Amino acid sequence: MALGQGLCEYERSSPWPDRKSTVIGLKKHDTSLILDVPNFGVTAAPEKGDAMHHLKSLSRVTLAHAAFRAYMQPDLVPDDAFYEECTAEVNVISLFFPDIKADRIRICFTAWLAFACMMDDILETLPLLDRETVLVESIDIFHGQTHIVDGAPVSPPHSPVLAAAKVKDTRIQDLARAFREHCARHLSRASAHVFFQAVCLVLRGHVDEVRFLQGRIPNSLQNYMNIRSRTISLNPFFEVIKSEYLTAEASRSFTGAWEQLQLEVSRAAGLQNDLIGLERDLENGEQLNAVIVLMRALGGTKDIHKPDEALLSRCIALVNDEHNKTVARCLEHAAQINQAADHAPPESSIAMSRVARHILLLCETHLKWCASAKRYHTRDGGQRQHTMDEGLSLLEHRHLESYAVSQASPSSQVVHSNGIFHGLPAFPDLPEFCNLTALVTGATGVSGYNMVKVLAASNRWSKIYCLSSRPPPENFFSDLGDAAHRVEHLMIDFLDDPAQIAHRLNEHVLQVDHIFYFSYMQPAPKGNVLDLWANADELAAVNLSLFTNFIAALQQTPLKPRRFMLQTGSKHYAFYLGPASLPAFESDPRVLLDKNFYYDQEDALAAYCQSVGAAWNVARPSYIVGAVRDGTLNHLIGFGIYAAVQAHLGQPICFPGDYSAWDREQVQSTGLLNAYFEEWLVLTDKAANEAFNIHDGQSFTWGRLWPYLAGWYKVKWCPPEEDDEKYRVVKLPFAKTPRGYGPQATLRSTFSLLEWSLQPHVEKAWRELARQHDLVLDPFDDRYRARIFSFADSAVIGDAPMTTSVRKARDYGFFGTVDSYRSIFDTMHDLAKLKLIVPPVAGDFVA
Repeated sequence: MALGQGLCEYERSSPWPDRKSTVIGLKKHDTSLILDVPNFGVTAAPEKGDAMHHLKSLSRVTLAHAAFRAYMQPDLVPDDAFYEECTAEVNVISLFFPDIKADRIRICFTAWLAFACMMDDILETLPLLDRETVLVESIDIFHGQTHIVDGAPVSPPHSPVLAAAKVKDTRIQDLARAFREHCARHLSRASAHVFFQAVCLVLRGHVDEVRFLQGRIPNSLQNYMNIRSRTISLNPFFEVIKSEYLTAEASRSFTGAWEQLQLEVSRAAGLQNDLIGLERDLENGEQLNAVIVLMRALGGTKDIHKPDEALLSRCIALVNDEHNKTVARCLEHAAQINQAADHAPPESSIAMSRVARHILLLCETHLKWCASAKRYHTRDGGQRQHTMDEGLSLLEHRHLESYAVSQASPSSQVVHSNGIFHGLPAFPDLPEFCNLTALVTGATGVSGYNMVKVLAASNRWSKIYCLSSRPPPENFFSDLGDAAHRVEHLMIDFLDDPAQIAHRLNEHVLQVDHIFYFSYMQPAPKGNVLDLWANADELAAVNLSLFTNFIAALQQTPLKPRRFMLQTGSKHYAFYLGPASLPAFESDPRVLLDKNFYYDQEDALAAYCQSVGAAWNVARPSYIVGAVRDGTLNHLIGFGIYAAVQAHLGQPICFPGDYSAWDREQVQSTGLLNAYFEEWLVLTDKAANEAFNIHDGQSFTWGRLWPYLAGWYKVKWCPPEEDDEKYRVVKLPFAKTPRGYGPQATLRSTFSLLEWSLQPHVEKAWRELARQHDLVLDPFDDRYRARIFSFADSAVIGDAPMTTSVRKARDYGFFGTVDSYRSIFDTMHDLAKLKLIVPPVAGDFVA
């Protein structure tokens, strides 16, 4: 092969690019890459005129490059294959930088390309520890800090571990010396200085690559991309271009803008390399590829040779999308530099635009080279309009894989279903989401135990401390299955002295990342539906004591949570005192008609978290749907008892309230969905120090439930009474409404479930059912009767709607939902399994 044969000059057709898509079909996977690039219209120049002159220049570059490679590889025979390789490397630089024609710059750029490729090939043959050693020694060579021990170069004294390592293979160090000497002859002192500095940054990137493979740098796509943007090896080119063509003032004044442009172009090139080289990397078992790193983070690379195709396609799409966003940012940074150039002195203005173009061109030309080198066919995907918001990086999220499991595009979110629950969040397997410790108070109650179940279902929670004033029921651990070994129960009464509580915590709890507080005490109601909330002072005193005692105890321990989640409820909006603003927003003002301990708890929570540097959350559910053995403050128990007894007696289930109560919306909050939400809440940074409403996310009325309930127990049902004279009316305690205006509501009923329960034949029927079904709950015991039936009455008697808005939760990214009617059906069966109520006759839910 004659020297200079096969050389090719390139030219661009446009001074400034549009944005164009290039489509590349992967050969072995049924998917295509759609990669956006700045389109300058770079093509091979025809061999005439200036092109012939520049081809002579390329011949000189090729001659110098062949001499350099022969010097670097003295054992190599300069045959046709050798010259073909030299020519190919010169052509790559000609393609990369079609506007740069200076021989000396092309000579150095071609040498850097060859050195970087040789170094990569050699590194792959070395053990990881040796790789780090030779890289550090090579960095010292470029800094002029070579140390000789026993006739061989070693790392300087500041790296004692590496200095102790004996590395027999010094090929990279030898290449580094030859390369440094070669380029120093062709570049000015200033350009050589910045060039070798940039080369050292590339080598440090390779050191970090070794540490990434060893696990010393956490395995995340963000960390990988930070490394890849250096090891793609473009920055040495950029630094020489700036040094050669920019004035010192233009370079200094816009340092940040240049750095951002260089970073984004390097990222784009790294992603191009990984996407187009993906199939080969999968075949070779390569770990250093953005798609593979992302798949590994999502648990999808147990066998890299046989990846899950659905996950692979999703990860390809996400990395492809990140490439296109990166290119969009490249265009923005280049445009900003151009705008700045318009206001720069004349001697700087033109140069700034040219240098920005030299750098930006790499997005297009590097893609052409990648596709050609890996023998992929490309086709034009057409022009695209660029908009500013497309430049927002997925890497601005703490981790791209976090984005990957939660979002498929900027406007959609990847969620999952679990049984009847839909739209649930997913969490990546990242260090900040692993090995977490939780402390759940009120853990034997409906809300607390659902929280325990959700946490125990995920391996990210390595330890779950469960606190309650009573011992756990017998099913507490067995229902958790294999996860029970990560759960520890502590019987602690929060009405004890804080010092005693602290002593118990110090004995058993080593650390805590997140606290979930559900502790609650309900003083026994004494009579009608109003009595449940009648003694506000007693209710406030006991529950505020529970909370403040626990906080005081925490302050006597070394425990410092990251997040403290307090669950209160929709009583925050005082629906029980009459009409409130609908739907209720978290920002609604406090209602001061009556004593409400929720407000005091929130104030105490904020003060505690501020004192220890923690963040807080408040969750406000509505009527909670769920089943636990000890949870008798449950409106569904009363309904289940009523339906089963009436069916046993051959009588219909009648509705106690009026048509206003029948038709009013009263959102339900399934305990398990609340728990999914509350886990998401504490693990979501942007949700810190915020209160949120939470409910099932669907409309609910008692008028819809009543026919369902009758069908489940095979009993007839009656709608509300139409004769107004049969209603008794109970006035609410305050004339003023919670919203501060409008007429007050009334409580109209023809009977109450509490009154119904007092009838002897009702109790007799229940005793018969209890013997038949081995039930363990006696709802007619004076300890439970008023609690069970008054709570059920409070749900169905009254005409004021009770609707809270979950728009804030949606805005922050939680989309969980469940069909309340299906959830209540399942809960009835769960209550029956716990031997609290008679099982429904219907085995399957029919919508």
